[in-house]
Amino acid sequence: MLFEKGKKAFVVIGSVLLPLTTAGALFFGSSDLLKPSKADGTSIVLDENLQPTLDGSGDGQLLDQKGVKWEYHNAASYPSGHVSIGHQGYFGVSSSTDYGITEILSVTVDFESTDNELWLLKSTDGINWHEEGLLESDTPSTGANNWRYIRFYNWSDDNTSIDINSVTISYGCSGISATDDVDLATIDNVISVTSNLTYQTDTVNVSPLGDSTQAITFTKTNTSGTEITLSLGRDYTIGEIKEKKIEFDLKASSVNYGKTFQLIGDSYSTPKINSNENSGYKIRNIQDDWYHVDVPVSCLVSTNSGYDKKDIPASNIESKKVNRIKINQGNCTIDNLRIGSDSCELGNFNKPEGTGQGQYQPVVGEFFWIKTSWVGILHPELCSMSFSDNTLARHIPVTDPNLKNGSPFYVELLAAGSVTVTVNVVCGYNRRAQTIQKTITIQ
Repeated sequence: MLFEKGKKAFVVIGSVLLPLTTAGALFFGSSDLLKPSKADGTSIVLDENLQPTLDGSGDGQLLDQKGVKWEYHNAASYPSGHVSIGHQGYFGVSSSTDYGITEILSVTVDFESTDNELWLLKSTDGINWHEEGLLESDTPSTGANNWRYIRFYNWSDDNTSIDINSVTISYGCSGISATDDVDLATIDNVISVTSNLTYQTDTVNVSPLGDSTQAITFTKTNTSGTEITLSLGRDYTIGEIKEKKIEFDLKASSVNYGKTFQLIGDSYSTPKINSNENSGYKIRNIQDDWYHVDVPVSCLVSTNSGYDKKDIPASNIESKKVNRIKINQGNCTIDNLRIGSDSCELGNFNKPEGTGQGQYQPVVGEFFWIKTSWVGILHPELCSMSFSDNTLARHIPVTDPNLKNGSPFYVELLAAGSVTVTVNVVCGYNRRAQTIQKTITIQ
């Protein structure tokens, strides 16, 4: 995801926004803050003059002219270009390259293909991959800017190969660390805090994930409610990030209360969600008091819902812009804030069932939206559902003309009773399959 320099977007933690308070002291502590890059020029070129050594199974490696190690899988020799990669084959910067490629500025691939998908992936460690998007031949992409590790992945329905003529990567040589280069949790990105919070750069309490060298620590001065607003680096349209997630690492003494989260723009904001009511809001313990938080954008705002006249997204929703987040948190440390797109568990955000305030009662004859959150490009035509009792509900196929935006998450409720629905979701550049269950009591 491109984070442009010199622009600000925001994240908020809490419930009330007040003018920015005086920040705590900034600390810069160690020579590790600026790690050297393996690269010493301004571009890397892979073409017919620099080809990998491959074994009989199509795996291999290459050390380029800048000292960066590349790895190859399900690849084949391509004499008139750099390499040919088969179905689910890839090549990219190896995790064994100490610093990856520092300050990537653009990536351009010249390739031969008609219907195949050539995906650009990015990573902070060369192990966990985030999908950036599909590449067009000979068209520069800035989507992996500042991510140190990149990979090119071929998906083809008919098991055909993509011939790579050349790859050109423009880069600089500045950076802090692989995780810090794409980390928005910095003092400069604190937009606003409530008056009972102070904050400072922290080089001691940093996330145990990645190679972070600095975070932000917030300290409460009284027991009143707190809120923090942090920048996302620039304006993003909902369309750009609809299948991505906001993620960050959080050090806190407790996360066992309703965590709230909201995406905000200058003229548009998503609804505020609560972790106690929306299982799309994911919190997992990393180590001691450190937690990792994933919030898929798909659990904040829907772009593909709608059956007949129900659940229609807001007009021009994909063009709406956001640039900051809001969360309710007091004493804490926040690190590794970014927009990501690696694998994330599915979630559900239907209202609790019942007849009380804030509850919802499904009824016979209803076309019911099973509100499922996911991360990664969605493949609706491959999604499916199964039912504990097929007489109580049926899946609405994506070919149904009453579906307004092709959602695979609608069922028709056929009879009264309790039915457990298994939602089978296929998403991501590699068509990963995931499931989640939802029990519906139909009246």
